[in-house]
Amino acid sequence: MHSPPMPEPWPPEVRWSFLRLLASGRPAVAVLEQLDQEGLLSRLIPEWDRVRSMPQRHPWHRYTVDRHLVEAAAAAAELTRDVDRPDLLLVAALVHDIGKGWPGDHSEVGEPIAAEIGTRMGFSEADVATLAVLVRHHLLLPDTATRRDIDDPATIDRVAATIGSDTAVLQLLHALAQADGAATSTSAWSPWKAHLVAALVARVQAKLGGGPMPEPEPVLHPTTPQVSAPPLDVAGGAVTVGIEDVADGQQVTIGAPDRSGLLSTCAGVLALNQLDVRAAKMTVEDGYGTGVFAVRPRFGRAPVPEILADAVRAALEGTLPLAERLRQREADYRQDGVRSSPPRVSWHNGEVSGAATGIVEVRAGDRAGLLYRLTAAITGEGLDVTSARIETLGGDAVDSFYVCNPSGEAVDAEQRERVEAALLAVTRGQAAPELHR
Repeated sequence: MHSPPMPEPWPPEVRWSFLRLLASGRPAVAVLEQLDQEGLLSRLIPEWDRVRSMPQRHPWHRYTVDRHLVEAAAAAAELTRDVDRPDLLLVAALVHDIGKGWPGDHSEVGEPIAAEIGTRMGFSEADVATLAVLVRHHLLLPDTATRRDIDDPATIDRVAATIGSDTAVLQLLHALAQADGAATSTSAWSPWKAHLVAALVARVQAKLGGGPMPEPEPVLHPTTPQVSAPPLDVAGGAVTVGIEDVADGQQVTIGAPDRSGLLSTCAGVLALNQLDVRAAKMTVEDGYGTGVFAVRPRFGRAPVPEILADAVRAALEGTLPLAERLRQREADYRQDGVRSSPPRVSWHNGEVSGAATGIVEVRAGDRAGLLYRLTAAITGEGLDVTSARIETLGGDAVDSFYVCNPSGEAVDAEQRERVEAALLAVTRGQAAPELHR
Protein backbone atom coordinates (compact mmCIF):
# COMPACT_ATOMS: atom_id res chain seq x y z
CA MET A 1 0.00 0.00 0.00
CA HIS A 2 1.70 3.15 -1.16
CA SER A 3 -1.23 5.57 -0.97
CA PRO A 4 -1.20 8.17 1.81
CA PRO A 5 -3.50 7.76 4.82
CA MET A 6 -7.07 8.93 4.41
CA PRO A 7 -7.54 12.39 5.92
CA GLU A 8 -9.82 12.59 8.95
CA PRO A 9 -12.56 13.54 8.61
CA TRP A 10 -12.93 12.12 5.13
CA PRO A 11 -13.22 14.63 2.32
CA PRO A 12 -16.85 14.98 1.20
CA GLU A 13 -16.13 13.41 -2.20
CA VAL A 14 -14.72 10.29 -0.50
CA ARG A 15 -17.73 9.95 1.78
CA TRP A 16 -20.17 10.31 -1.10
CA SER A 17 -18.20 7.85 -3.25
CA PHE A 18 -18.37 5.30 -0.41
CA LEU A 19 -22.08 5.94 0.03
CA ARG A 20 -22.67 5.49 -3.70
CA LEU A 21 -20.92 2.14 -3.45
CA LEU A 22 -23.16 1.04 -0.56
CA ALA A 23 -26.25 2.32 -2.39
CA SER A 24 -25.54 0.04 -5.35
CA GLY A 25 -26.86 -2.89 -3.30
CA ARG A 26 -25.95 -6.44 -4.35
CA PRO A 27 -23.12 -5.42 -6.69
CA ALA A 28 -21.41 -3.74 -3.72
CA VAL A 29 -20.92 -7.09 -1.94
CA ALA A 30 -18.18 -8.29 -4.31
CA VAL A 31 -16.51 -4.87 -4.32
CA LEU A 32 -16.46 -4.62 -0.52
CA GLU A 33 -15.08 -8.16 -0.28
CA GLN A 34 -12.28 -7.24 -2.69
CA LEU A 35 -11.53 -4.06 -0.73
CA ASP A 36 -11.39 -6.17 2.42
CA GLN A 37 -9.03 -8.75 0.90
CA GLU A 38 -6.70 -5.98 -0.25
CA GLY A 39 -6.69 -4.42 3.22
CA LEU A 40 -8.32 -1.22 1.97
CA LEU A 41 -11.59 -1.53 3.90
CA SER A 42 -9.80 -1.63 7.26
CA ARG A 43 -7.78 1.44 6.22
CA LEU A 44 -11.08 3.25 5.83
CA ILE A 45 -12.70 1.63 8.87
CA PRO A 46 -9.95 0.32 11.21
CA GLU A 47 -12.57 -1.24 13.50
CA TRP A 48 -13.33 -3.73 10.71
CA ASP A 49 -10.28 -5.78 11.71
CA ARG A 50 -12.06 -6.76 14.93
CA VAL A 51 -14.94 -8.48 13.13
CA ARG A 52 -13.20 -9.89 10.04
CA SER A 53 -14.16 -13.58 9.62
CA MET A 54 -15.57 -13.52 13.14
CA PRO A 55 -17.98 -16.43 13.79
CA GLN A 56 -21.45 -15.67 15.10
CA ARG A 57 -22.55 -16.79 18.56
CA HIS A 58 -25.92 -18.03 17.39
CA PRO A 59 -26.49 -20.74 14.77
CA TRP A 60 -29.37 -18.97 13.00
CA HIS A 61 -26.88 -16.59 11.38
CA ARG A 62 -25.93 -17.60 7.83
CA TYR A 63 -22.76 -15.50 7.68
CA THR A 64 -19.77 -14.46 9.73
CA VAL A 65 -20.07 -11.04 11.36
CA ASP A 66 -18.22 -9.14 8.61
CA ARG A 67 -20.16 -10.78 5.77
CA HIS A 68 -23.41 -10.24 7.67
CA LEU A 69 -22.69 -6.51 7.85
CA VAL A 70 -21.99 -6.34 4.12
CA GLU A 71 -25.17 -8.30 3.37
CA ALA A 72 -27.18 -6.00 5.66
CA ALA A 73 -25.88 -2.95 3.81
CA ALA A 74 -26.89 -4.55 0.49
CA ALA A 75 -30.36 -5.26 1.85
CA ALA A 76 -30.63 -1.70 3.19
CA ALA A 77 -29.93 -0.35 -0.31
CA GLU A 78 -33.32 -1.71 -1.35
CA LEU A 79 -35.03 0.32 1.39
CA THR A 80 -33.45 3.73 0.90
CA ARG A 81 -36.62 5.20 -0.63
CA ASP A 82 -38.53 4.38 2.55
CA VAL A 83 -36.51 6.76 4.74
CA ASP A 84 -35.55 10.42 4.79
CA ARG A 85 -31.84 9.75 5.38
CA PRO A 86 -30.72 6.87 3.18
CA ASP A 87 -27.06 7.71 3.84
CA LEU A 88 -27.45 7.10 7.58
CA LEU A 89 -29.39 3.88 6.93
CA LEU A 90 -26.61 2.50 4.71
CA VAL A 91 -23.83 3.29 7.17
CA ALA A 92 -25.87 2.02 10.14
CA ALA A 93 -26.49 -1.27 8.32
CA LEU A 94 -22.77 -1.64 7.60
CA VAL A 95 -21.70 -1.07 11.23
CA HIS A 96 -24.73 -2.10 13.33
CA ASP A 97 -22.95 -5.21 14.70
CA ILE A 98 -19.46 -3.74 14.83
CA GLY A 99 -19.60 -3.98 18.64
CA LYS A 100 -19.37 -7.77 18.41
CA GLY A 101 -15.63 -7.32 18.05
CA TRP A 102 -15.43 -6.22 21.70
CA PRO A 103 -16.61 -7.77 24.98
CA GLY A 104 -20.05 -6.86 26.30
CA ASP A 105 -23.49 -6.18 24.84
CA HIS A 106 -22.72 -5.48 21.19
CA SER A 107 -25.46 -2.84 20.91
CA GLU A 108 -24.14 -0.85 23.86
CA VAL A 109 -20.49 -1.35 22.95
CA GLY A 110 -21.17 -0.52 19.32
CA GLU A 111 -22.82 2.83 20.05
CA PRO A 112 -19.64 4.87 20.71
CA ILE A 113 -17.75 2.93 18.04
CA ALA A 114 -20.38 3.84 15.45
CA ALA A 115 -20.16 7.47 16.59
CA GLU A 116 -16.40 7.41 16.09
CA ILE A 117 -16.79 5.92 12.61
CA GLY A 118 -19.43 8.48 11.68
CA THR A 119 -17.22 11.32 12.88
CA ARG A 120 -14.30 9.97 10.88
CA MET A 121 -16.50 9.78 7.78
CA GLY A 122 -17.28 13.48 8.14
CA PHE A 123 -20.92 13.40 9.21
CA SER A 124 -22.26 16.33 11.22
CA GLU A 125 -22.58 16.10 14.98
CA ALA A 126 -26.34 15.63 14.75
CA ASP A 127 -25.97 12.88 12.14
CA VAL A 128 -23.34 11.13 14.25
CA ALA A 129 -25.75 11.16 17.19
CA THR A 130 -28.47 9.60 15.01
CA LEU A 131 -26.09 6.94 13.74
CA ALA A 132 -25.14 6.05 17.31
CA VAL A 133 -28.83 5.77 18.27
CA LEU A 134 -29.50 3.43 15.32
CA VAL A 135 -26.70 1.10 16.35
CA ARG A 136 -27.65 1.23 20.04
CA HIS A 137 -31.30 0.38 19.38
CA HIS A 138 -31.16 -1.71 16.21
CA LEU A 139 -32.81 -4.63 18.05
CA LEU A 140 -35.46 -2.54 19.80
CA LEU A 141 -38.27 -3.07 17.30
CA PRO A 142 -37.82 -6.80 16.54
CA ASP A 143 -37.20 -7.73 20.17
CA THR A 144 -40.20 -5.73 21.38
CA ALA A 145 -42.52 -6.99 18.64
CA THR A 146 -41.76 -10.65 19.33
CA ARG A 147 -41.37 -10.59 23.12
CA ARG A 148 -43.95 -8.05 24.28
CA ASP A 149 -47.67 -7.52 23.77
CA ILE A 150 -47.84 -4.68 21.25
CA ASP A 151 -51.55 -4.29 22.02
CA ASP A 152 -50.53 -3.14 25.52
CA PRO A 153 -50.22 0.70 25.66
CA ALA A 154 -47.32 0.32 28.07
CA THR A 155 -45.30 -1.38 25.34
CA ILE A 156 -45.92 1.49 22.93
CA ASP A 157 -45.07 4.08 25.59
CA ARG A 158 -41.77 2.36 26.36
CA VAL A 159 -40.68 2.22 22.72
CA ALA A 160 -41.74 5.83 22.10
CA ALA A 161 -39.82 6.99 25.17
CA THR A 162 -36.72 5.13 24.02
CA ILE A 163 -36.78 6.58 20.52
CA GLY A 164 -37.80 10.11 21.44
CA SER A 165 -39.94 12.42 19.37
CA ASP A 166 -38.13 12.02 16.03
CA THR A 167 -40.29 9.90 13.74
CA ALA A 168 -37.45 9.80 11.20
CA VAL A 169 -35.45 7.70 13.67
CA LEU A 170 -38.39 5.30 13.97
CA GLN A 171 -38.49 4.82 10.19
CA LEU A 172 -34.73 4.33 10.06
CA LEU A 173 -34.92 1.70 12.81
CA HIS A 174 -37.71 -0.06 10.93
CA ALA A 175 -35.67 -0.21 7.72
CA LEU A 176 -32.56 -1.28 9.64
CA ALA A 177 -34.49 -4.10 11.31
CA GLN A 178 -35.66 -5.34 7.91
CA ALA A 179 -32.14 -5.22 6.46
CA ASP A 180 -30.64 -6.91 9.52
CA GLY A 181 -33.25 -9.66 9.42
CA ALA A 182 -32.86 -10.26 5.70
CA ALA A 183 -29.11 -10.64 6.17
CA THR A 184 -29.51 -13.10 9.04
CA SER A 185 -31.86 -15.94 8.00
CA THR A 186 -35.47 -16.74 7.23
CA SER A 187 -35.94 -18.05 10.77
CA ALA A 188 -34.77 -14.70 12.13
CA TRP A 189 -36.98 -12.64 9.80
CA SER A 190 -40.18 -14.45 8.91
CA PRO A 191 -43.35 -12.93 7.41
CA TRP A 192 -44.90 -13.19 10.89
CA LYS A 193 -42.06 -11.21 12.46
CA ALA A 194 -42.19 -8.61 9.69
CA HIS A 195 -45.94 -8.27 10.31
CA LEU A 196 -45.44 -7.75 14.05
CA VAL A 197 -42.68 -5.17 13.58
CA ALA A 198 -44.75 -3.22 11.05
CA ALA A 199 -47.73 -3.26 13.42
CA LEU A 200 -45.52 -2.01 16.25
CA VAL A 201 -44.10 0.78 14.08
CA ALA A 202 -47.62 1.92 13.12
CA ARG A 203 -48.63 2.13 16.78
CA VAL A 204 -45.49 4.02 17.82
CA GLN A 205 -45.81 6.32 14.79
CA ALA A 206 -49.31 7.26 15.92
CA LYS A 207 -48.05 7.82 19.45
CA LEU A 208 -45.20 10.07 18.34
CA GLY A 209 -47.49 11.96 15.98
CA GLY A 210 -49.08 13.66 18.96
CA GLY A 211 -52.64 13.30 17.71
CA PRO A 212 -55.35 11.00 19.04
CA MET A 213 -54.29 7.38 18.87
CA PRO A 214 -56.34 5.41 16.34
CA GLU A 215 -57.78 2.20 17.68
CA PRO A 216 -55.47 -0.40 16.11
CA GLU A 217 -56.74 -3.82 15.24
CA PRO A 218 -55.33 -6.22 17.86
CA VAL A 219 -52.68 -8.64 16.68
CA LEU A 220 -54.54 -11.54 18.29
CA HIS A 221 -58.32 -11.30 18.29
CA PRO A 222 -61.15 -13.71 17.56
CA THR A 223 -62.41 -13.40 14.00
CA THR A 224 -64.85 -15.25 11.80
CA PRO A 225 -62.94 -18.50 11.15
CA GLN A 226 -62.44 -19.89 7.68
CA VAL A 227 -62.97 -23.40 9.06
CA SER A 228 -64.41 -24.46 12.40
CA ALA A 229 -65.42 -27.53 14.35
CA PRO A 230 -68.91 -28.19 15.74
CA PRO A 231 -69.10 -27.44 19.48
CA LEU A 232 -68.25 -30.36 21.79
CA ASP A 233 -69.96 -30.44 25.18
CA VAL A 234 -67.87 -30.62 28.36
CA ALA A 235 -68.69 -29.88 31.94
CA GLY A 236 -69.57 -26.20 32.23
CA GLY A 237 -70.00 -25.42 28.55
CA ALA A 238 -68.69 -26.37 25.13
CA VAL A 239 -65.37 -26.51 23.33
CA THR A 240 -65.15 -24.62 20.03
CA VAL A 241 -62.26 -24.31 17.59
CA GLY A 242 -61.93 -21.99 14.61
CA ILE A 243 -58.99 -21.59 12.23
CA GLU A 244 -58.03 -18.70 9.98
CA ASP A 245 -55.01 -18.28 7.68
CA VAL A 246 -52.76 -15.39 8.72
CA ALA A 247 -49.23 -14.20 7.93
CA ASP A 248 -46.97 -17.25 7.63
CA GLY A 249 -49.32 -19.64 9.43
CA GLN A 250 -52.73 -19.87 11.03
CA GLN A 251 -54.66 -18.28 13.86
CA VAL A 252 -56.43 -20.82 16.05
CA THR A 253 -59.24 -19.62 18.33
CA ILE A 254 -60.24 -22.04 21.08
CA GLY A 255 -63.23 -21.49 23.34
CA ALA A 256 -63.83 -23.57 26.48
CA PRO A 257 -65.19 -23.29 30.02
CA ASP A 258 -62.65 -21.40 32.11
CA ARG A 259 -60.52 -23.27 34.58
CA SER A 260 -57.02 -23.00 36.01
CA GLY A 261 -54.40 -23.61 33.35
CA LEU A 262 -56.70 -23.37 30.34
CA LEU A 263 -54.08 -21.61 28.23
CA SER A 264 -51.54 -24.27 29.15
CA THR A 265 -53.96 -27.04 28.24
CA CYS A 266 -54.61 -25.52 24.82
CA ALA A 267 -50.86 -25.04 24.28
CA GLY A 268 -50.26 -28.70 25.06
CA VAL A 269 -52.90 -29.81 22.57
CA LEU A 270 -51.39 -27.61 19.88
CA ALA A 271 -47.92 -29.04 20.60
CA LEU A 272 -49.24 -32.59 20.28
CA ASN A 273 -50.57 -31.65 16.87
CA GLN A 274 -47.16 -30.41 15.68
CA LEU A 275 -48.15 -26.74 15.82
CA ASP A 276 -45.54 -24.22 16.99
CA VAL A 277 -47.16 -21.38 18.94
CA ARG A 278 -45.70 -17.92 18.31
CA ALA A 279 -48.15 -15.84 20.32
CA ALA A 280 -51.08 -16.54 22.59
CA LYS A 281 -53.73 -14.55 24.42
CA MET A 282 -56.44 -15.71 26.80
CA THR A 283 -59.53 -13.73 27.80
CA VAL A 284 -62.26 -14.82 30.19
CA GLU A 285 -65.82 -13.56 30.30
CA ASP A 286 -68.68 -14.98 32.37
CA GLY A 287 -66.77 -18.15 33.15
CA TYR A 288 -65.87 -18.90 29.52
CA GLY A 289 -62.33 -18.64 28.19
CA THR A 290 -61.29 -17.72 24.67
CA GLY A 291 -57.73 -18.42 23.64
CA VAL A 292 -56.27 -17.02 20.43
CA PHE A 293 -53.06 -18.62 19.18
CA ALA A 294 -50.80 -17.68 16.26
CA VAL A 295 -49.35 -20.99 15.11
CA ARG A 296 -47.19 -22.42 12.38
CA PRO A 297 -47.33 -26.12 11.43
CA ARG A 298 -43.96 -27.69 12.14
CA PHE A 299 -44.20 -30.07 9.19
CA GLY A 300 -46.45 -28.08 6.87
CA ARG A 301 -49.75 -29.78 7.72
CA ALA A 302 -52.53 -27.29 8.40
CA PRO A 303 -54.40 -27.82 11.70
CA VAL A 304 -57.72 -29.68 11.62
CA PRO A 305 -60.34 -28.01 13.85
CA GLU A 306 -62.24 -31.22 14.69
CA ILE A 307 -59.06 -32.96 15.87
CA LEU A 308 -58.06 -29.98 18.02
CA ALA A 309 -61.54 -29.65 19.54
CA ASP A 310 -61.69 -33.33 20.44
CA ALA A 311 -58.22 -33.19 22.03
CA VAL A 312 -59.07 -30.08 24.08
CA ARG A 313 -62.27 -31.72 25.30
CA ALA A 314 -60.38 -34.90 26.26
CA ALA A 315 -57.66 -32.90 28.04
CA LEU A 316 -60.24 -30.93 30.03
CA GLU A 317 -62.03 -34.15 31.01
CA GLY A 318 -58.76 -35.74 32.08
CA THR A 319 -58.79 -38.57 29.52
CA LEU A 320 -55.85 -37.13 27.55
CA PRO A 321 -52.67 -37.12 29.71
CA LEU A 322 -50.92 -34.20 28.08
CA ALA A 323 -47.71 -34.27 30.12
CA GLU A 324 -47.21 -37.99 29.50
CA ARG A 325 -47.93 -37.73 25.79
CA LEU A 326 -45.55 -34.80 25.39
CA ARG A 327 -42.81 -36.62 27.29
CA GLN A 328 -43.23 -39.47 24.84
CA ARG A 329 -43.10 -37.07 21.92
CA GLU A 330 -39.89 -35.63 23.29
CA ALA A 331 -38.39 -39.11 23.65
CA ASP A 332 -39.41 -39.99 20.09
CA TYR A 333 -37.49 -37.00 18.79
CA ARG A 334 -34.59 -37.66 21.18
CA GLN A 335 -34.64 -34.13 22.54
CA ASP A 336 -32.60 -34.10 25.72
CA GLY A 337 -32.80 -30.32 26.12
CA VAL A 338 -29.05 -30.04 26.79
CA ARG A 339 -27.71 -26.66 25.67
CA SER A 340 -24.33 -25.07 26.01
CA SER A 341 -25.86 -21.99 27.62
CA PRO A 342 -27.77 -22.33 30.90
CA PRO A 343 -31.44 -21.30 30.97
CA ARG A 344 -32.32 -17.85 32.32
CA VAL A 345 -35.46 -16.43 33.93
CA SER A 346 -35.99 -12.68 34.32
CA TRP A 347 -38.85 -10.45 35.49
CA HIS A 348 -40.00 -7.18 33.93
CA ASN A 349 -42.61 -5.71 36.24
CA GLY A 350 -42.64 -2.11 35.05
CA GLU A 351 -43.57 -2.76 31.42
CA VAL A 352 -47.26 -3.69 31.60
CA SER A 353 -50.66 -2.13 32.00
CA GLY A 354 -54.13 -3.59 32.46
CA ALA A 355 -54.76 -6.88 34.22
CA ALA A 356 -51.21 -8.23 34.02
CA THR A 357 -48.96 -7.48 36.98
CA GLY A 358 -45.66 -8.47 35.39
CA ILE A 359 -43.76 -10.21 32.63
CA VAL A 360 -41.61 -13.27 33.20
CA GLU A 361 -39.18 -14.08 30.39
CA VAL A 362 -37.59 -17.49 29.93
CA ARG A 363 -34.59 -18.17 27.69
CA ALA A 364 -33.81 -21.84 27.18
CA GLY A 365 -33.21 -24.59 24.68
CA ASP A 366 -36.32 -25.39 22.70
CA ARG A 367 -38.01 -28.75 23.14
CA ALA A 368 -41.32 -30.41 22.34
CA GLY A 369 -44.16 -28.96 24.42
CA LEU A 370 -41.99 -26.34 26.12
CA LEU A 371 -44.78 -23.74 26.10
CA TYR A 372 -47.18 -26.20 27.76
CA ARG A 373 -44.66 -27.06 30.47
CA LEU A 374 -43.72 -23.46 31.20
CA THR A 375 -47.32 -22.24 31.44
CA ALA A 376 -48.21 -25.27 33.57
CA ALA A 377 -45.35 -24.43 35.92
CA ILE A 378 -46.51 -20.82 36.25
CA THR A 379 -50.10 -21.91 36.87
CA GLY A 380 -48.89 -24.48 39.39
CA GLU A 381 -47.39 -21.66 41.45
CA GLY A 382 -50.70 -19.78 41.62
CA LEU A 383 -50.37 -17.26 38.79
CA ASP A 384 -52.54 -16.83 35.70
CA VAL A 385 -51.00 -16.39 32.26
CA THR A 386 -52.98 -13.83 30.27
CA SER A 387 -50.81 -13.78 27.15
CA ALA A 388 -47.52 -15.05 25.80
CA ARG A 389 -45.03 -14.15 23.09
CA ILE A 390 -42.85 -16.93 21.74
CA GLU A 391 -39.66 -16.50 19.74
CA THR A 392 -37.74 -19.56 18.57
CA LEU A 393 -34.44 -19.13 16.74
CA GLY A 394 -32.73 -22.37 15.81
CA GLY A 395 -32.61 -24.44 18.98
CA ASP A 396 -33.19 -21.49 21.32
CA ALA A 397 -36.49 -20.22 22.69
CA VAL A 398 -37.27 -16.84 24.25
CA ASP A 399 -40.73 -17.06 25.81
CA SER A 400 -42.34 -14.06 27.52
CA PHE A 401 -45.42 -14.48 29.71
CA TYR A 402 -47.78 -11.78 30.95
CA VAL A 403 -48.87 -12.98 34.37
CA CYS A 404 -51.26 -11.81 37.05
CA ASN A 405 -52.11 -12.87 40.56
CA PRO A 406 -55.77 -13.98 40.78
CA SER A 407 -55.95 -12.21 44.14
CA GLY A 408 -55.12 -8.91 42.45
CA GLU A 409 -52.02 -8.46 44.59
CA ALA A 410 -48.51 -7.93 43.28
CA VAL A 411 -46.28 -10.97 42.88
CA ASP A 412 -44.03 -10.92 45.94
CA ALA A 413 -40.38 -11.99 46.09
CA GLU A 414 -41.15 -15.38 47.61
CA GLN A 415 -43.63 -16.26 44.87
CA ARG A 416 -41.20 -15.06 42.19
CA GLU A 417 -38.56 -17.40 43.59
CA ARG A 418 -40.97 -20.33 43.49
CA VAL A 419 -41.99 -19.53 39.92
CA GLU A 420 -38.36 -19.20 38.83
CA ALA A 421 -37.44 -22.53 40.42
CA ALA A 422 -40.38 -24.25 38.72
CA LEU A 423 -39.53 -22.73 35.33
CA LEU A 424 -35.85 -23.65 35.56
CA ALA A 425 -36.80 -27.21 36.49
CA VAL A 426 -38.96 -27.44 33.37
CA THR A 427 -36.21 -26.09 31.07
CA ARG A 428 -33.87 -28.78 32.43
CA GLY A 429 -36.28 -31.50 31.41
CA GLN A 430 -37.96 -32.23 34.71
CA ALA A 431 -41.63 -33.16 34.44
CA ALA A 432 -44.23 -30.41 34.38
CA PRO A 433 -47.06 -30.78 36.88
CA GLU A 434 -50.32 -32.24 35.67
CA LEU A 435 -52.91 -29.50 35.84
CA HIS A 436 -55.75 -29.94 38.29
CA ARG A 437 -59.14 -30.33 36.68
